[in-house]
Amino acid sequence: MANYLSITDILVTNEKVPCKFLHDLPKMGFMDPSATEDDLKAGTNVEIPIWLAESLHARRPPLVSVELPKIYKETYREILNADACTVDMHKLGQYFYELGCYIAKYDIKGEVATTLIDTFKQRFRMILSASVSTDSITALQPLSTSERDRTAGAVVTEKALSGWLKRGDCPLTTATMVANHRKRKRAEMEML
Repeated sequence: MANYLSITDILVTNEKVPCKFLHDLPKMGFMDPSATEDDLKAGTNVEIPIWLAESLHARRPPLVSVELPKIYKETYREILNADACTVDMHKLGQYFYELGCYIAKYDIKGEVATTLIDTFKQRFRMILSASVSTDSITALQPLSTSERDRTAGAVVTEKALSGWLKRGDCPLTTATMVANHRKRKRAEMEML
């Protein structure tokens, strides 16, 4: 999943997620801004970057339990399931889908992965309309970063297709293999 050379992946893994420390950690009190002691006590809730949370959770025994950020909790899932097209994903979370892929590992019920898929399915039409829209600034405003990237790719493809269709120098024709196959099927049907 992680891509070492991807700036997007670096930004996504730098997003902070809520974690609960399961053990006392000596000399790690600086991780909790409200801590008055040098040691970090078990049961302390701290928001740390996902890359750090993953490494602390992967240890045996795990040092932290990773909790779901608020945008993946039940209330936001209900809003997204009701009508995901009305949600401004850019304000909710620029990397909603990417961070959701990392967070889905820590969702025991598997509801985050389902929400990601359902949200994208609902918003797909809006992405398509934004790719052919002439008013691109307002169309792109409520999209997340990954949706904007897909929309930009769709705009380039749409322009290339329109240009190719306007040229008209390469009309589409039926391939000879397909035409011969149709003739063979027609001959077989006539024999019956």
